[in-house]
Amino acid sequence: ARLEEVDPPQPAPDEVLLKVSHCGLCGSDLHAWLDHPGYEFVLPQVTFGHEVSGVVEQAGSDATRWTVGDHAVMVAVQTAHDDNCRYCREGLPQLSTRRRVQGLSLDGGMGEYVAVKEEFLVPLPQELPLNLASLTEPLSVADHCVGNRSSIDKGSKVVVTGPGVIGTFCAIVARHHGAEVLIVGTERDEEARLSRLRKIGFATATVGPEMAPLEEQVSDFFNGEEADALVEASGASVALADSWKCVRPNGTVTAVALYGQNVDFNATQFVRKQIDLRTTYASAPSNYE
Repeated sequence: ARLEEVDPPQPAPDEVLLKVSHCGLCGSDLHAWLDHPGYEFVLPQVTFGHEVSGVVEQAGSDATRWTVGDHAVMVAVQTAHDDNCRYCREGLPQLSTRRRVQGLSLDGGMGEYVAVKEEFLVPLPQELPLNLASLTEPLSVADHCVGNRSSIDKGSKVVVTGPGVIGTFCAIVARHHGAEVLIVGTERDEEARLSRLRKIGFATATVGPEMAPLEEQVSDFFNGEEADALVEASGASVALADSWKCVRPNGTVTAVALYGQNVDFNATQFVRKQIDLRTTYASAPSNYE
């Protein structure tokens, strides 16, 4: 990684030049920087940054929906709309093999300016602070996870394992849907994460060798019942493998995390409880909105 002085990009006719206000650092940026397996598509030299908020500096001649001074966020996983693409028709463009990730597949927002195709910009209300707006991308991932890939609604009993940014946003979205939520972390999450989640009204549980088994803590919290749904956001293999212990028969488990190794789990336990094991990837522009 290095800091370079380069000329600002010149927007193509269908692009908008965004003056970057804030840009988040994602776990995938770290994976790409360390050249982990699964990130072979990343350019050898690229400006990172896909959690971007900014102000329109210049609009290309065909980007007629934008004027200088407008506030916007960038859609990270980008697929040019095509009516012949089944994933575009189904509202899941992030699953298309044509997708690219701006900030990994082409230059992103860890610079003063970034050029973005008009199609992949979402307008912001002017009153929304741009530092908060830069969290739209991870929040959109949580919206897709909870709203589209999990059976969570008003009154659902939900466990979220992993109190990082994505797990926290999944918990917030689930609570917004009317669910009762328990967030699970480890002892090292206490100071920076779990304690702060309790301050915004969430119940938390801690797993570890000195703690009661998670399924017992879940049962205590839900008055003797198992969860209707579990969202696995920690990326810990054991959390996904043991998720069936906390979920009722005919419940759901949704994995939103990425895992650094293969997950070894007892599929028979999921079958006997008829638990749906689902996955969720990224988000669509509709989730940003």
